[in-house]
Amino acid sequence: MRFAIVGECPEAVFTVEAIHASEQHQIGTACVSGNLAATMSARGISFSLVSSPEEAISDPTCDAVLIAVTDVDQSMAMARQASQAGCHVVVVPPQDVSTAYSFELHLLLDESQKGIVPLAGRWYVADASQISASETNIQQIKLSFPLIADALAESQLRGIDALCGCGHEFTQVTALDVPGADGQMFSRSITLASSGTSQQHAPPATLSFDNDAADEMAFILVKQQNGETLTLTTALPNPVACHNIAFQKQVLDSVAARLVDPIACQQGMEEFSNTLELMEGLAKSLRRRRTIDVHFDGVSERSAFKTQMTAIGCGVLTYLLFGLVAFLVIAKVATLPPWALQLGRILWISPLVLFLFAQFLLPLARERSSKTDRV
Repeated sequence: MRFAIVGECPEAVFTVEAIHASEQHQIGTACVSGNLAATMSARGISFSLVSSPEEAISDPTCDAVLIAVTDVDQSMAMARQASQAGCHVVVVPPQDVSTAYSFELHLLLDESQKGIVPLAGRWYVADASQISASETNIQQIKLSFPLIADALAESQLRGIDALCGCGHEFTQVTALDVPGADGQMFSRSITLASSGTSQQHAPPATLSFDNDAADEMAFILVKQQNGETLTLTTALPNPVACHNIAFQKQVLDSVAARLVDPIACQQGMEEFSNTLELMEGLAKSLRRRRTIDVHFDGVSERSAFKTQMTAIGCGVLTYLLFGLVAFLVIAKVATLPPWALQLGRILWISPLVLFLFAQFLLPLARERSSKTDRV
């Protein structure tokens, strides 16, 4: 598979280096800048530089596009452009990514004949299959990162997604900050768990940020009920620092296999959406200082349409109420010609008419479906 490289996020070098060392995959055109370009050059990765992302994406010799753009809107625009150009898409999620981003990606995946894979934290964990083989005996899962304020947001996303990739569905998130003597954050602990109403009980998984943690590679420690501990190698917290070419090539082969599997792409996108739901729950937990229950409701285009129409309907009703009062007051205190009164009535009632006509657009909104539903 031939990859085009677009963006400036240095995290992509984890995959780019694997492509460079692979015999089955090649680097095509690239439009890279910033830290990504500097890191690729420092590691001796050769590439054909083009002047614009559009030129790299439209290269007819490329089968897939690796998008590593830090801006959310640009990342989505390039993913849409690459998908419409008939390419597979591998996207490094931006730092301020949200569930709206995954929703747009999922809609794009539904429309495309090609695969889309978000390269989140679970891809940086080796031998996660060891957990599924003994998941009934797991007592606790733990992952420790160094506390680096500038990299906290992306580290949280990678860490939570890595823990979610261990095969359990977490429905609760609890975050706790411990301040230091100077008032600055000394450590942060994030605990993922399952609620009592969950169909399957998940052992607690803890992601901790501590000044005492090692700055190099982190390991996922899986404590079993018999006292034994499994250790999973990761390329976390910073995939850029990973130099395990064998592991990187293994991840690349897994990503390439995912891209040509429509069912796996759909499942992976839902898992990514669940991770982002937990990230939103994390923000609420830090704000409210309590455990947050996260409900994974699959958002479809139809449900989003209904939600928006409900909000717009409330605004229309408020406008009609205050508009009626304003119209009656103005008509009482001012002497207006008949055409002005008629125009006022039209302006007052037209939003309601437009809102009612908009309801007929509901049948055009789609439910989220997998590729197998359309075959």
